[in-house]
Amino acid sequence: MIENFNGLLFLVLHILVLIMISFYLIRIIFAPSGIAEEFGVDKSGIYFARIMGTFIAPLFMIGTYIIFRDGGPAGCWIWFVTLVITSILQLGYESSFYFKKIDAHVGAKNKLLDVIVSAIFTIISLVLVMGLSDKIYL
Repeated sequence: MIENFNGLLFLVLHILVLIMISFYLIRIIFAPSGIAEEFGVDKSGIYFARIMGTFIAPLFMIGTYIIFRDGGPAGCWIWFVTLVITSILQLGYESSFYFKKIDAHVGAKNKLLDVIVSAIFTIISLVLVMGLSDKIYL
């Protein structure tokens, strides 16, 4: 398993990505009202949060499968590239929203911590793609 990921570092980073994804997924599944409250929407926002969960759940499931499959991440470039693109877009939006460059009139709030987590996710995703490029691009 470790050799499939070019060493322990990339396996641990992959697992860290899955933990970060699972944090949001668990909130969406088990505490959607907290998400709605956090972003200042009424209970109708739960529907939208759970719809977002339908996009996040497959990323988690496939990422978990990659750990245990024969060959590990070999040939799974689309999963890793999807993570990179998603994280870059999220970082761009989180940063723009935090610094009031876009959607300044929206009642929702984000914290600097949200921007930092997005940046960490982006960095980890980029490191994984670069470190596993010999495996994922077959």
